[in-house]
Amino acid sequence: MILPTQKIPPLDCLIIDSDDQNVQILSQILGEQGYQIRRSLNANVALEYLQTKIPDIIFWDFSELEDQRLNLNYFSRYCENNQQNVAIFLLISYSDHSYSIPLDYDGYCDYIRKPFHPPEIILRIQNSQHYRQSQKILSESLLQLEQEISARHTAESQLEQISQQLQTTTQQLKHLSRLDPLTQLVHRPYFDEYLLREWQRLARERIHLSLIIGDIDRFRDYNDFYGFDQGDICLQTIAQTMAACIKRPADLVGRYSGEKFAILLPHTARAGAIEVAKLIRAKIQQLEIPNPKSEISPHLTLSLGVATAIPTPELPPYPLIAIAEEALQEAKQQGGDRIGVGVRWR
Repeated sequence: MILPTQKIPPLDCLIIDSDDQNVQILSQILGEQGYQIRRSLNANVALEYLQTKIPDIIFWDFSELEDQRLNLNYFSRYCENNQQNVAIFLLISYSDHSYSIPLDYDGYCDYIRKPFHPPEIILRIQNSQHYRQSQKILSESLLQLEQEISARHTAESQLEQISQQLQTTTQQLKHLSRLDPLTQLVHRPYFDEYLLREWQRLARERIHLSLIIGDIDRFRDYNDFYGFDQGDICLQTIAQTMAACIKRPADLVGRYSGEKFAILLPHTARAGAIEVAKLIRAKIQQLEIPNPKSEISPHLTLSLGVATAIPTPELPPYPLIAIAEEALQEAKQQGGDRIGVGVRWR
C-alpha cells in the first residue's frame, strides 16, 4: 500500500533587521522558496510577534543585538516553554570577525553572511531543517525508550537492556550536538567549553597549553570562482586533513568560524605547537587544491597563528585566543601561506 504524500506547510520566517534593503533582498530570496515572511525592526517588536505565532526560523541582524546573550536566552526560554524548536540565523557582514555563536542558546544557531548569496542561504536553511529532523527523531527515540522502561519495569533483564539503549542514544545525541553539521568537527561553543576546562586543569598542574588558529587564504576568491557548494566540499576536505594531523587524545581540532579552524594542544610548549602548525600547513599544500584567483599561490593555502601559555587559575584563557588571532593576522599581513608565532605570555 502506498501512502499519500503529506503536504509540508511552508516555513514561517521572522526577519529582525532595521535595514530595509537587507530585508527586501532576504525576503525575495525566501519568498522564491515559498516561505512565509514577517519583518520586525528590533527584538522588542519581535517578542510581540511571538505572542501570535512562533516562527520556524528567525533571521537576526548581528549588529543590532544590543544584549545578545539576554535576548537569545529569553527567546530560547520562551520557545522552549511553548514546545517550539526555533532555528536562529545571525546576519553578519563578510568582514566581521568579532561575532560568535552564543553558548547559552540551546537550539540551532548559525550565521549567514552579507551580501547575501541565495544558494548559501538555501543550503544553510536545509542544514537547519536536517538538524531539526535529526533532533526530532532522536527525541522520539528517547521518549519511546522511556515509555518501554516504564511499561517493563518488572522485568529486570529487559529494563537493564533498555537502559543501556537509552544511555547509548543519549550519548549519540550529546555527540551530535557538539559537531559542526558541515565539517563534522566540533563547533565553536564546544571548543570554547573544552578550552576553559583544559585551562583550569592545566592551571593546577602548571603545564603548557598551546592554541593554533588557522585561516584559509583567499577563500572568498575560491568561493567566487567555484561557488559555495564547492566551497563547502573544500572546507570538508580541509577539516578532514587537519583532523588527521592530530594524534593525541587530549588534542582537539574544531571549526572556529567560517573558513577558520582552531587546534588546542594541552601539554604542548611553543616548539611542539610550531611543529604541529608546520605539519598542518604542509598537508594542506600537498592537497594541491586549485585556487586560480589567489595572488599567493595557484593552490589553496593556509595561514596559522600560534600562541602558548602556562595557565593560571586567576586568569581566563581569552588572552591566549587574542594572541593566536594577532599572530594569525600578522601571518596574513605578511602575505599569507605562513605561520605567525605570538609573543610570550606568562
